[in-house]
Amino acid sequence: MVVKRLAAFALILVCAVCPAAYAADDDPPPQDQQPATTPAPKVPATPLFHRHRGIYQDSNGVEVVDATPQSPPLDADDPGVPGKGDWEINFTTLGDLTKQTQHADLLLVDANYGILPKIAGHEIPTQLKFEFPLSGIWTNGQPSAFGAGAAEIGVKFNFYNNERTGLSVAVYPQLEFAPGGSSATAKGLADPGQTFILPLLLSKDFHEFTFVANGGVEKPLHASDGGLTGTYSVGVGRALTGRLAAMIELSGESGFAAGSDRLTYFNVGFIRGIHNLIVYAKCGHSLASSDGIAHSYIGGGLKLLIHPGKQP
Repeated sequence: MVVKRLAAFALILVCAVCPAAYAADDDPPPQDQQPATTPAPKVPATPLFHRHRGIYQDSNGVEVVDATPQSPPLDADDPGVPGKGDWEINFTTLGDLTKQTQHADLLLVDANYGILPKIAGHEIPTQLKFEFPLSGIWTNGQPSAFGAGAAEIGVKFNFYNNERTGLSVAVYPQLEFAPGGSSATAKGLADPGQTFILPLLLSKDFHEFTFVANGGVEKPLHASDGGLTGTYSVGVGRALTGRLAAMIELSGESGFAAGSDRLTYFNVGFIRGIHNLIVYAKCGHSLASSDGIAHSYIGGGLKLLIHPGKQP
């Protein structure tokens, strides 16, 4: 009797426990709560082109020269400017030679300084420029003349620079004037008055070469007969070795008024880099001239790069 009661009690207990066990098995096991993960910061794409001036180190740590067409040695200029606090000083000798007249800048000092002002909330790489020549002129049948030539001051704003596409753009307002006044004008070393120059500079890097284009206007100030003149230049440059680069340009100028003077010419330039010193040379010739006079162009000099407070 006792055994029957124990068996009945065990059966009741099993029937009560089994449904609870099945209910517990139906519930999913508790899982550890995972903390919310924040998305990884977006890494900017690696630039395909790096903007440089003068001598720089490539990805392999080898010093190479900047092969961008530039002034000097060419007349075409590039949008690049020196870094903040850096100096770029050019010492150049230039000659414009014809059968009748030979005009030369015996020593042209072109000093450029880099700053980084903030304009409209954006930092704009900027170059301050001062250019001053000591010139001479020789004309057949007339005495030679020497003195200060036409000087220039200017500010270059490199307002767009995309290292992903290799495109860079700058605007470069300048003012040309005769520091010697009427004396330089009388000698034929400078034009009278002042001339306002406003070019737009563009460069595009490709893997095999660099392309540069300039377009601008020149306007004499306080001159009754001074009309507006348009200028243009296109050039390409390529490194021949790590320290030697070659470049060529096609340039010209033309007045907007009917019958104005027109000139088209080309120049070939070379740059050789030696640490923070660059040696350059150019030669060229006129292709078409409204006065029918053939011009030959020669030049050479050196570029000194100064980086105050920076390791060489």
